[in-house]
Amino acid sequence: MVKVFNFKGKSAEELQKIPNDELFTLLNSRQRRSLKRGLSDNKKKLIAEIKDARDGKIKIQSGHIKEIL
Repeated sequence: MVKVFNFKGKSAEELQKIPNDELFTLLNSRQRRSLKRGLSDNKKKLIAEIKDARDGKIKIQSGHIKEIL
């Protein structure tokens, strides 16, 4: 049995299609504020490390940027 991802009643495909204004109405204030301000260099670096780890290039080490995970 495959578990289907839903976020507040929306599937992953629906979330990818909706514009940011509608997405912001689904998020809480901390998440909205973080997205409106953009990603810091540390968050961008962590996302790049996660993508590399997914490809099997490196192993992820835990860090201090917990709010992005």
